[in-house]
Amino acid sequence: TQPCLNSATCHTNASALLGYICACVTGYSGTNCEYDVPSCSNCLNGGKCNSTANETTCTCPTGKLGGHCQYEVDICANITCQNYGVCSSSYGNWSCECINPDFYSGTYCQIKSSSLHVKEIVSRSFACVAIGCISTVIGFIILMDVLKYGFHINPSEHDLESWKAKKNYHRRKEERRRADERQKKYNLSKQPILAIRFSYIDAPT
Repeated sequence: TQPCLNSATCHTNASALLGYICACVTGYSGTNCEYDVPSCSNCLNGGKCNSTANETTCTCPTGKLGGHCQYEVDICANITCQNYGVCSSSYGNWSCECINPDFYSGTYCQIKSSSLHVKEIVSRSFACVAIGCISTVIGFIILMDVLKYGFHINPSEHDLESWKAKKNYHRRKEERRRADERQKKYNLSKQPILAIRFSYIDAPT
């Protein structure tokens, strides 16, 4: 009988333990070529195949993992990009993509440009001025209410009365002016009409 299996070729060899040697075809191994060796074609993404008598394993390159190197290592899991930057990985390397390269730079987008610093200072200054103005107005309103309802003092009452007096003065002045104009027109209409007669000296008779 043929001891070699799976189309292997048997060679007599007196020095061998069994007196023969099996020359296995590709894909089989073992003394009698009885083992089916898995193919190395399953290693992906540049993985290196390691074949033994019973199995094959894949040695994955940096950035890949899995039985067939089919998964990519999430390198960005432990990377924190600043200023809203986004981490991206490729072939085992990572980088932070800054949201606006004109304003942010650096490995982690941690460096702010000088123009952005100026804008931030100006924005804070305007904010402080606006808050100060609003606080002043609110404080003035509260003070007016305290004086009016707490101490029965109305600082604006004098100004209001003065404004009303000036308004009434100008209104009466305008009424008097119109009345004077009407009176003048009336007086002119009542004046007698004068007839002028010319006498000529040495006029012929």
